[in-house]
Amino acid sequence: MSTYKELRKFDLDKLLFDEVETRIVLKFIFKPVDHEWIDSMPMSDGLREFAQALLVEAIDASYAIGYVHGLVRSVKNPVKGALKILKSFGKEASQLWFKHASVHDLQNAQVYNFVLDFIAVKFRDKLILWVTKNELDKKTGAFLAYKVPTHGIVKRWG
Repeated sequence: MSTYKELRKFDLDKLLFDEVETRIVLKFIFKPVDHEWIDSMPMSDGLREFAQALLVEAIDASYAIGYVHGLVRSVKNPVKGALKILKSFGKEASQLWFKHASVHDLQNAQVYNFVLDFIAVKFRDKLILWVTKNELDKKTGAFLAYKVPTHGIVKRWG
């Protein structure tokens, strides 16, 4: 069963990513086919907020799932710099942004690959809106129901 979930909103002073970090986070979440679009997008505070909200959702969903069976730590970095940003973000992020990740969890923030894949699918239409309109509707959300894969290897980044 899925429920509609709106992405978190942030005040300007709570946005933690600069332009370069925002693009890295978006490339970490979305597939390589979207990377050229991400590079071409004009940077705005709204886009920075979108990237930060997606990362908060990915971290929080990963801790809500709490799935460790079949976990493998990969040495391959999907986007150069993404893991460094993930670590620093977890240390700077407010505990109030998360429902499932504790203060201790945030010191070593991690996300599951299947969560990133699911978020990329559910929010790709919003990414395309950023490319075409350079803005989003006031409320950004999607129907989310994370399902742990029953086959293959589950990767966790962080």
